[in-house]
Amino acid sequence: MQVISKVHAAFVGMLGFSAGVALACLAVLITMDVTMRNLGLGNFPWLLEVSEYVLFAATFLAAPWVLRENAHVRVDLLLTALPRAAGRLLANLADVLGLVISGVLTWYALRVTADALERGDLIFKELVVPEWPFFVVVVVSGVLLMAEFSLRLAKQAA
Repeated sequence: MQVISKVHAAFVGMLGFSAGVALACLAVLITMDVTMRNLGLGNFPWLLEVSEYVLFAATFLAAPWVLRENAHVRVDLLLTALPRAAGRLLANLADVLGLVISGVLTWYALRVTADALERGDLIFKELVVPEWPFFVVVVVSGVLLMAEFSLRLAKQAA
């Protein structure tokens, strides 16, 4: 179990780091685009679309890392006001609920991915790209979120 936990932690950490790098690159590209446009040197017509894709992917792929680091937004007023045992029970209930929701999201994302892949669905904007890779991002994120919620529950049980 410890080996799986360490591999999971390393992979999730790598995804969190990659999301940060992608957002930093996006910030640089947007700055370059604005500067070039203001200097009359043209612009990157594809940048708005790419920024949508990067924001989408970064949000989903960083979510397991954010959960692992307890860096997500949560209101712990109730948890701190409750007795320790009740607070732990509520936290476990939240983790079970997160596990179930992640499972449902992953299941539907798998179904939509398979459909989009089978039909060869494309997104037509400035760029023409297949639709299924975006759903794969949701599947990967969902699987990692389920693993993270399971690890949290296992730690609480130990």
